Amino acid sequence: MNDINTLIGQLTEKRKIGDINADKFIDHIIKEHDIREINEIFSKLVYNNQITSKTGETDSESEKSYEHLPHSPSEKNIFPEEFTKYIAENSELPEWADLKQIEMAQKTFTLIGPAFIMSYFCKSLPECYACGRGSEILYKTGRLTKQPRRRIAQTAQFVLDVMSPGGFELDGRGIATSIKVRLVHASIRYYFLRQVKLKTIEYDIESSGYPINQEDLLGTMLAFSFVVIEGMEKLGFEITIEQKEAILHLWKCVGFLIGVEDLTSISNYEDSGKVWNAILSSEIAKTDAGESLSGELVDFLEELIPDKALDGIVPILMHHLMGKTASDTLNIKTPKIFRPLSIITIILGILLLKFRMQNKITKITSQYVNMVLMVALEKYIANGEDTGIYIPPSLKQDWNMDNKTKSVFNTMKTSKL
Repeated sequence: MNDINTLIGQLTEKRKIGDINADKFIDHIIKEHDIREINEIFSKLVYNNQITSKTGETDSESEKSYEHLPHSPSEKNIFPEEFTKYIAENSELPEWADLKQIEMAQKTFTLIGPAFIMSYFCKSLPECYACGRGSEILYKTGRLTKQPRRRIAQTAQFVLDVMSPGGFELDGRGIATSIKVRLVHASIRYYFLRQVKLKTIEYDIESSGYPINQEDLLGTMLAFSFVVIEGMEKLGFEITIEQKEAILHLWKCVGFLIGVEDLTSISNYEDSGKVWNAILSSEIAKTDAGESLSGELVDFLEELIPDKALDGIVPILMHHLMGKTASDTLNIKTPKIFRPLSIITIILGILLLKFRMQNKITKITSQYVNMVLMVALEKYIANGEDTGIYIPPSLKQDWNMDNKTKSVFNTMKTSKL
């Protein structure tokens, strides 16, 4: 209890702190390399086996075992030496990591992954936008406003990479993605602060905090765990306390990899809720940035769910999952007129997905929910560019995302309901 109270009492000070480790590295690397080269390195860092090898294996053995992957250990030399060194030194899970809990979290995701993604999009992410000072940074950096749909899709990829079974193993993507997220954050801080210094961006660090600071990072980690779970429960899913603790533990490990401090102060799921509520209550504020970001999110999701039967379902879900205060803060409007079929369809689909019934009618409806949430993301095209996400074959099979499912989705997308 004292640890949590101490952590909550330190949140204001945490707004003044970035990520010293990553910031120092990026400051050096930007001076030594062209930004295009750095972006190319980020794009090539995809699989964990590019940054580590199994304990007890020689490099040649590891390369042989994973040479079938798009990026194999033999390609480690594509990174400059300083990148290789930094990544190797910062890619280990924390000493307190519990692999059994990580495995339980990933098995849970296999069962309810589409609902997890729905809760993230319709509760977790917009609640982050409702945090005024943090959303100001997101908006002013232009990372989301210049390519909003691409950036939003990439956050879904982050979730999939760390929560897919085997995400932290050699042929997974979770560690590599986490390292990349950490370095991208540091890059944003570097360029943002440079623009503030040049006075091309108006921003008061003293009142608004250091960009992507420790409170923001901690809040992000909790948004991917506590807030998403809270949303899934509002959708009607029963998640055991063991599953909740496992999901929290996995995201604490991810938080460690992306540079979040003081994670051991949050010892259980109940504590995580206290910290998130403290952050939200102190940071929630109505801002133009938050409204703009949430508006882009609604537009993106409505583009993913084009079926006429589901008109208006996105803001309705957001209101249901977030509640009145956060929804009003973001000025999310529910349609004055909407098709009742949209509510019936989504509720029925969620219930069927929850209970995983096997008869023909319910199976089709369960597939429909999977299609709306995941197939569109996988095949998403923004501004003529393929911005789809990668979904591991094992999850696609578990979620019934086969060719027949995709065919049904394309048919439904063009139908008039």
